[in-house]
Amino acid sequence: TLSTVPAFIPDPAEVDIRGEVYIAKKDFAALNRAQEIAGGTIFANPRNAAAGSLRQLDPAVTASRPLSILAFNVQYKDGEPIRTHRDALAYLASLGFPVPEHVYCPTVEDVVRECAAWEENRHMLPFDIDGLVIKVDDLAQREALGFRAKSPRWAAAFKFKAEEQETTLRDIVVQVGRTGVITPKAVFDPVRIAGSLVTYATLHNEDYIRDKDLRIGDRVLVHKAGDVIPEVVRPLSERRNGGETAFRMPSHCPSCGTGLVRLPGEAALRC
Repeated sequence: TLSTVPAFIPDPAEVDIRGEVYIAKKDFAALNRAQEIAGGTIFANPRNAAAGSLRQLDPAVTASRPLSILAFNVQYKDGEPIRTHRDALAYLASLGFPVPEHVYCPTVEDVVRECAAWEENRHMLPFDIDGLVIKVDDLAQREALGFRAKSPRWAAAFKFKAEEQETTLRDIVVQVGRTGVITPKAVFDPVRIAGSLVTYATLHNEDYIRDKDLRIGDRVLVHKAGDVIPEVVRPLSERRNGGETAFRMPSHCPSCGTGLVRLPGEAALRC
């Protein structure tokens, strides 16, 4: 159902290819316009929309979504072996698969320069990214390096610094979790970060608020940790005008009125 995947490949009897499905920025904007006109769900960001599209039970729904793919690895191939990652990408392209933009770096200094350049120019790409993957090119060297329990020793992720936006901390409210833990939550003016509108962020516990010196009314910097979880980075304390107020955790449960306790050695306040 993905139009960017070739329906036929002429070469091997068997090949195992790994890739990543995504939705380009312009296609995501068009998808949401179509959803709005049809009275359907407006998607928060391309990442969630792509993942949800792949999980559809009806393949016709998946086929209707503007999904693209980048093939980035040959897991197995019949016949003559592939010797480098660059050769693997060239082979995938020869079969008709789109492959990611990539740069060969002879030295570590070249890797550092590429990481800095792409962090600066990430928004020029037609899709969202949160970093780069650095891989050993020689496949025999990869074989010698091997794997850890959950990741290869021959590859590393370079994560970009999360996008930060400024907003106003309007309030701090508390909620009661299923285990009775009282968790404070920041409420701020809606701000768009990494493709979605964000209004809340957890503040974890009383110590977290005190350590960050957060006050209601502060101008604050907000980002998404890992480009996913909203988080208050810090208050812009130099912008305070005296109208900000300190937050105090409640003494009683907001749900049932029971007195709250903080057990020795714990940061959490509990009902």
